[in-house]
Amino acid sequence: MKDAPGAGETFQNHALVAVGVAVVGVALAAALPQTPENRWPALVGTGLAAVTGAVSLALKRQAVQRSLAAALKVVGLVFGLRAVAVAAGLYAMVSRGMGPWGFVAGFFGVYLVLQIVEFSYVIAASKSVAGGDK
Repeated sequence: MKDAPGAGETFQNHALVAVGVAVVGVALAAALPQTPENRWPALVGTGLAAVTGAVSLALKRQAVQRSLAAALKVVGLVFGLRAVAVAAGLYAMVSRGMGPWGFVAGFFGVYLVLQIVEFSYVIAASKSVAGGDK
């Protein structure tokens, strides 16, 4: 199914914002922690949040073309994906003797901002598919 007029531009704009959020997150994760034991988990958390955010935005793009109900189903699916990513990331960090807080801060710091970007995209794309502010 093809994008509605303007929907491709909407996706591109939101994808660029998501990339910007990921870049800022990685820069902060690399710069703020004082020790490598805290920096590495922060970078892993930020990276996992960015990857799951990219997957989420792509899946939401496909789903919103079908229906808003499909987009909401994707929200649940991606929530599960992110839950698995957090559990796996925390396990990986703790099993290597690293503290969990850098990972938690890195992941959720980026995740919260990306969540806003993703919902903004779904709202904008839904309006575009519906033909405006209907």
